[in-house]
Amino acid sequence: MPSPPVDSRILSVPKAGADASEYEDAAAVRPDDWPVRVAVADGATESIFARAWAETLVEGITAMAATPEALTTALSDWQARWAAALADRTEVAPWYAKVKLREGAFATLLGLELNADGRWRAVAVGDCGLFHLRDDTLQRAWPSAAPKEGTNRPALLPSRRDQMSRSPDDYRAVTGHWQPGDAFLLATDAVVAWLLRAEEQREGPAAARTWDADAFREAVAAARADDRLRNDDCTLLVLELHAPTDAET
Repeated sequence: MPSPPVDSRILSVPKAGADASEYEDAAAVRPDDWPVRVAVADGATESIFARAWAETLVEGITAMAATPEALTTALSDWQARWAAALADRTEVAPWYAKVKLREGAFATLLGLELNADGRWRAVAVGDCGLFHLRDDTLQRAWPSAAPKEGTNRPALLPSRRDQMSRSPDDYRAVTGHWQPGDAFLLATDAVVAWLLRAEEQREGPAAARTWDADAFREAVAAARADDRLRNDDCTLLVLELHAPTDAET
């Protein structure tokens, strides 16, 4: 089976009342050939330089296999990279920022890998989520198919080695099969909960598949106004696997 053309777009809206500089999520798409790799991460607001850590995570996971074993092996290198990138900034930081820096940054992460043979796999730590769509029908919502706001204490990846305290259940993995014409949506936790609730009303991920940046901003604003979406950074990555045209079949 020839590999289908792939398109992706990253949609983001910061918290209401915040500007783009305060946005603490991150998303990435591996820009070259197969396997296709994409990821989203959600930096914990209470930690310092959370966005920088979230960006380090999505850049790292899209450069390697989406498995718990590969993630575990790579994490120490990512932690060293984050510390080195912030070294100059922390030299001139005020004392209270240096105190927070010693605590490190934290983030959730979800990485997805699609292979040319029709298989896909994903790895997650925390409450980001994945939706697999076929013919506008939801095939799978993972890690959770329940419409909830998430927990106040999701599993988190720390930027400091001395903050490691994970349990064996923190790193989750899933596998499946894709077909040309399928779509995958990756989202941070507030968007996941919102889309799952909308799915109960026969909207949700299928509608989100069609959004561009303007439509996403408008949908987020309307959902926040109706208290259907809590005020948090909102990130949605849409990955489309195009079906072959008549000339290609």
